[in-house]
Amino acid sequence: MPDIEQLLAAAEPREESVRVCLDGSATTEIADLRDELAGLDDWQPTSLADTDPRTELRARVEALRQAAADASVEFRFRALGHRAFSALVAAHPPAPGSSSLYDEATFLPALLAACCVSPTLSPGQVDLLLDRVSYGTAQQLFDTALAVNEEPSPVPF
Repeated sequence: MPDIEQLLAAAEPREESVRVCLDGSATTEIADLRDELAGLDDWQPTSLADTDPRTELRARVEALRQAAADASVEFRFRALGHRAFSALVAAHPPAPGSSSLYDEATFLPALLAACCVSPTLSPGQVDLLLDRVSYGTAQQLFDTALAVNEEPSPVPF
């Protein structure tokens, strides 16, 4: 039978990552160019001198994809542990009459600051980040931080 002391000494908190593009304009431009490309699916040259307009559009999409990749950041979250997570939840009680477990407006930013290990984020940096990203991007970050703390570790086999 394994020694519980050895198992506990070797235990590591769960970690999860999410990659986020911080250049919203690049993603918008890519979507616009893809729409433009889709409109040219039926393009056919009318003479040997014609150049395929999709070639330039594809090159622009690729350049923007690279710019979006360069503007992307991998956020890595580490579970706080049961007691620390519970204490954080308790520090952000929901409004009276709410069915939520916590006050989302204060808890979720505090959770990001508490469990994001790469890059490390101060509460002020979290506020700045949330002021600059879309609701959907913020939700990706929150979902990952919540998952790493609330869900059991998956068995890797």
